[in-house]
Amino acid sequence: MPLIKQRTHGPLIALSTDFIRVKEYFEAIVASSGDLICTTDVTGRIIYFSPGAEAMLGLTAEQAAGRPAHDFYTDGREGAEKLMKLLRASPDGRVHNHEMRVKASGDRILHVSMSLSFLKDARGRVIGTLGIAKDISDRVELERRLREMTRTDDLTGLYNQRHFHDRLREEAARSRRQGDPLAMVVFDLDGFKQVNDKRGHLEGDKILQAFAGFIGDSVRREVDLCFRYGGDEFVLLLPGTTALKAARVARRIVKTAEPLAKDGVTASWGVAQLPPSGDASEFVRAADSAMYKMKAGKSGVRRRGTDLARAYATEGRGSRKV
Repeated sequence: MPLIKQRTHGPLIALSTDFIRVKEYFEAIVASSGDLICTTDVTGRIIYFSPGAEAMLGLTAEQAAGRPAHDFYTDGREGAEKLMKLLRASPDGRVHNHEMRVKASGDRILHVSMSLSFLKDARGRVIGTLGIAKDISDRVELERRLREMTRTDDLTGLYNQRHFHDRLREEAARSRRQGDPLAMVVFDLDGFKQVNDKRGHLEGDKILQAFAGFIGDSVRREVDLCFRYGGDEFVLLLPGTTALKAARVARRIVKTAEPLAKDGVTASWGVAQLPPSGDASEFVRAADSAMYKMKAGKSGVRRRGTDLARAYATEGRGSRKV
């Protein structure tokens, strides 16, 4: 009997000890990870919330337990449904490095790289999900800044010439597709070169920055697009705006820029609306031509070609297309 008891209970005790050691080992690994590790049941409610998840989202496991995981997605239930659709369609039952945004305490929004898989029991039945998310907010912000550096003007903070060509093509296509008007305003500063030559580039830079500020303060943020095309040339793209309304915007900008007149600088401007053909070159030339008509009416103003005009100048019978 003692021998049988030893054979019966010995292995079970050893198995139990090994299981405990494995469990403790696993918990130690999870606790040392700064990543968000979370498990849910089949209804999508949180069962396990790792220390890394607590630190990342700023709430305790007790506060998270029982809550639907989609409570933490910026896209809510729709985001959860998208994840589950990707998971079901995956050949290996896993989603790898899916970038998404999650909500954290203090109204913070984090960018994360999420990997997700099904949890199954011994019979292979799905009993929940395991999600592991890495905070990539710093990387996303760095990428955003690098993009901004390539498309913005260092001096004024407005979009640059390169980005103008990209956005003109996009906005013209959108205008034609949606049937909405698209207007353009071209500005050229009169007297700027003389002031810049006489008083130096630092003073000239201040004038350019000031005019850029007047433009930025006079347009719809997140809708209208402001560019420093080059030198003392500025361009506005106004989606959903007719030429008539764009002219009002231009007058408002010139009115606010009147303080620059004491430095001997004023602004000529021209407005155009995207033609029915959607031809971007025709669009630009019309705005530039209107600007030169205004400039031609000013005495003592040196008329010269602009970078914008040269970029869209007619060559023979052809013209540059954006």
